[in-house]
Amino acid sequence: MSADVVAESEPHGDEVQLLGDADELAPRQAAAAIFSSRLSALISESMVSTEDGATRSLTLYSLAQHLELAYPDVPVSQSGLYRLIHGDAIPRLDLIIALARVFDVPPEYFVTGERKR
Repeated sequence: MSADVVAESEPHGDEVQLLGDADELAPRQAAAAIFSSRLSALISESMVSTEDGATRSLTLYSLAQHLELAYPDVPVSQSGLYRLIHGDAIPRLDLIIALARVFDVPPEYFVTGERKR
């Protein structure tokens, strides 16, 4: 199955509130919170086009499959993405770069609390 991921360019307004709370956390927790909110926003805004032309919401399973096909040297799983979304893990640099390419955002988007465009 082939899928194209398309994300809207503007983050949700509630994202700024989530990122503001990261200043009070330990550095590791802040990094996980920022990454989690950024990835969650991109996933919730994204639609997947399937081979038959239909579109549907992006799921962690379809994102993991797409990453596996597009970047076979970057180990990723649905459960690993789940842990990242919930702030239970911090991603490796290779995964940040792969996700940035998939969602067409700069890698810095995932690691800074600032809203640069």
